[in-house]
Amino acid sequence: MLSTPLESRVAQAAEAALDAQGFVDPIGVLAGMGWLTPGGIEHWRRARVPYLEKIVDANLGKLSSALRILRRWAQARELRPSETVYLSRTRDRRPLRFSKTGDRGLERAYRTHWVPERR
Repeated sequence: MLSTPLESRVAQAAEAALDAQGFVDPIGVLAGMGWLTPGGIEHWRRARVPYLEKIVDANLGKLSSALRILRRWAQARELRPSETVYLSRTRDRRPLRFSKTGDRGLERAYRTHWVPERR
């Protein structure tokens, strides 16, 4: 099966996240690809950055492609989607935003963790 360099990078980061955490999430994959730094993620979690896409080191086209590739990769491995709530590490614990637009489908894609089926 032929794959693009982006597909290979997403798959490699997703496999590493699954091995390390027991689940796969977009933030872990983007960090594994070098598109997010730990410091940037922490700033976002503390609501010092208005939305996650602002600190991703990739253009929105590549980012969108990476999220689609991740979903296909996870589905091919029969991982189960599990939507997760992300709250800021601030006193008011407000929900964190991932995208500038706040599009519901896109926000859901970022919040989705992929977990193995329980047997």
